[in-house]
Amino acid sequence: MQTNREFYFSVGINDIPWDRLVHWYGRATDFPAYFYDLLSGEPTRQKAAIDQIGINIEHQDGIMMATPFTLLFLFRLLSFDKTNKEQILSKILTVAKAAQFQLQLYENRETPTTINSIRELLSGKYIWPEFESEHQDEINGEVYNYDDVHYYWLKYTFDIIETFSFILARLTEKNEIDISGQILKIIENQR
Repeated sequence: MQTNREFYFSVGINDIPWDRLVHWYGRATDFPAYFYDLLSGEPTRQKAAIDQIGINIEHQDGIMMATPFTLLFLFRLLSFDKTNKEQILSKILTVAKAAQFQLQLYENRETPTTINSIRELLSGKYIWPEFESEHQDEINGEVYNYDDVHYYWLKYTFDIIETFSFILARLTEKNEIDISGQILKIIENQR
């Protein structure tokens, strides 16, 4: 069986069922296009893409189902010269702060489910069904029980950030280094 780390480094964009993962405002179907826009080298497209990703994966100190999977690709994008690393790092920092805040909810509390790998979060049991209609998605939003898996979105968010922290150490621009330092401090506090 593939380890989480192996999954983090080998999973491709098309291996993630974005159309069955949700964020704060619906399904994450558009996320692959946003990742490609971040590689475009065009500042306007990059800003629009990172803004859309940001508002969808973190809201009022909360994260959602699509958040950890999105982080995998945001970290990978930091390796490309064409990306706006400061914008990407700012979104990663926002997610790390939100996850840190939410993790406090689980202090001295047992989680109702045991999930042993991030791949399990992609099983049909934990993601939304195939798209039928907007109306059905409204119903899904009302009946889907996030309590069983929310802790694991947080857990794997931190695991991904820690796994890819070596990338943060390679950044050279002052603003990038400053933001990276804040992310690393959050991770250190979670250990």
